[in-house]
Amino acid sequence: MSSEPMDIDTNNVSAEEIKNQANQEYKAGHYADAIRLYTQAIAASPSTATYYSNRAAALTMIKKYKEAADDCRMATNLDPENVKAYLRAGKCHMNLGNLEEASRQYQIVLSKDAGNAQAKRDIYNLHQLGNYVGQAEMFMKNKQWGLAVNSLDRALSFVDSDAVPFTWRLWRAECNLGQKNYSEANRLANELVRMDSQNPDALFLRAKVLYMQGDNAKAIAHCQESLRCDPDYSKARVLLKKAKAMEAQKEAGNAAFKAGRLQEAYDLYSSALEIDQENEGTNAKLYSNRAAVLQKQKKYQDALADCNKALELDSSFTKVYSRRAACYMELEEYEDAVRDYKQLSEAEPGNREYHNLLRKAELELKKSQRKDYYKILGVGKDASDSEIKKAYRKLALQYHPDKNAGDEKAEARFKEIGEAYAILSDPQKKQRFDSGVDLDGGMGGGGFDGANVDINDVFAQMFGGGGGGGFPGGGGYQQQQRRGPPGYSTSGGYTFHFG
Repeated sequence: MSSEPMDIDTNNVSAEEIKNQANQEYKAGHYADAIRLYTQAIAASPSTATYYSNRAAALTMIKKYKEAADDCRMATNLDPENVKAYLRAGKCHMNLGNLEEASRQYQIVLSKDAGNAQAKRDIYNLHQLGNYVGQAEMFMKNKQWGLAVNSLDRALSFVDSDAVPFTWRLWRAECNLGQKNYSEANRLANELVRMDSQNPDALFLRAKVLYMQGDNAKAIAHCQESLRCDPDYSKARVLLKKAKAMEAQKEAGNAAFKAGRLQEAYDLYSSALEIDQENEGTNAKLYSNRAAVLQKQKKYQDALADCNKALELDSSFTKVYSRRAACYMELEEYEDAVRDYKQLSEAEPGNREYHNLLRKAELELKKSQRKDYYKILGVGKDASDSEIKKAYRKLALQYHPDKNAGDEKAEARFKEIGEAYAILSDPQKKQRFDSGVDLDGGMGGGGFDGANVDINDVFAQMFGGGGGGGFPGGGGYQQQQRRGPPGYSTSGGYTFHFG
C-alpha cells in the first residue's frame, strides 16, 4: 500500500506536474490519493477542464457518482468539446437513476462524434434500463408486486449494485411490503432511514411498514416526522389519520373489555375493523380481541370464525392459536385443539403452560373416543345426581325390552343406558371416568367394561326388584328373568325375550 501523499507545494510545482502525479496514483488504484492530488491541481489552476474530468474518473471508481457528475459539469462548462467528460457524466447519471439526463449527455457525445462506439453501447443499455424501470413503475401502479420486483431486478443489472439509486431502493421496499414480506420491507425501510433520516419518503415508507404490522403508535410517530420534513406530504397525512383512528378505537375496545362491557367492546372492535381493511397487522389484533369477547359470551363458533380471520391475516400470531384451541376445547373438537396446542408447543418449546394444555387436550381426545356416558344419558358433564337419575329413569323405561320386544337396537340401547348409569351414579367410578383413569387401565386394570355391569341390578335398584316389582305393570322383566322361562336368552347378565 502507498503511504499517504504529502500535500504538494504548488508554489514550486506546476499544476500539470501535480496532475501527472495524480494520474500515477489513479493507475495504481489509489483513488483517494488521486482525488486529493487532482484537487490540489484544480486549486492551482481552477479553469483547466481536464483536472475536473480526471477527478470525476477517480470519484466514479469509489462510487461517488453525484460528486463525479458535478465535476463533469464543470469540465464541460470549461471545455464544451470534452467528450470524455460527457461520457463520464452519462455513466454517473445512469447510476444515479437520472435517466433523462444520462440520455442528454450521450446525445451530446453523438452530436460531436457520431461514430462514438462507447456512446452507442451506453445508449443501448440506457434504453434497456429505461424499459425495465417503466415496466416496474407500471406493475407497481397495478399492485403486481412480483412482476414489479422482476423488472426492477433487471433494471438494477445495468447499474452499480453497491450504489442503487435511493428511489429504486424505496421501490424495492414497497414491493416487499406489497408482497407482505414484512421482515424484508422492515429491513429495507430501516436502511433507508439510516441513509437519510430527513427524507420524507423513507420516513413514510417506514411508517407504512409499521402500520401494516399493527404498530400504530410507531407508525404515527414516523408519519409526524415525515410531515415535519415535508408539511405538504399528503400520503403521510392520510396514513396518520387512519393510524390514529384505528388505535383510538382499539384502545377504547380494550378498555371496555377490561371493564366487562362486552357488547360495547364488540361494537368498538367491529367499528375499528371497518376503518382500513388493508391494515392487516391491526386487523389481526382486532379479530383476536373480538374473538376474546365472543369467547367470554360463550359464542364459541363465532369466536372460532374471528380467530380464523386473524390467522388469515397473520399466521404467526401465537396468541390466536391459543385462543382458538380454547374454543375447540369448549366445543369438544379435541383433534383441532390438539393440533393448535402442538403448534404452540413446537413454536415455544420452553412454555410449560402450552405443554400442559396439550396434554389435557390429548387426554380429552382419548376420552372422547371411548363411550361418552353423559351423552348416552343425554346430560351435561356438570349434571347433578338427581339429573342423572332422572335421565336414566326416563330412558330405561323407554328402551326396556318388555316395551321393545324383538328390537335388537333397543336392547343394546337399554344395556348401554344401564352401563352409563352404573358408572355415573357411583361417585368413585364417576370420578375415575371423569379424570380419564380408565384410559390407562383404570377400574382395577379393566377399564369400564359394560360386560361387568349387571343391568338387572341397576334396574332393580331404581325401580325395586322384589316379587312383581320389575318393569312397572307387574310380573314383567325382573320376574321372568328369575324364572328363566323358555324362549329367553341370557346376554350380558340379563335376559331378553326374542319372540
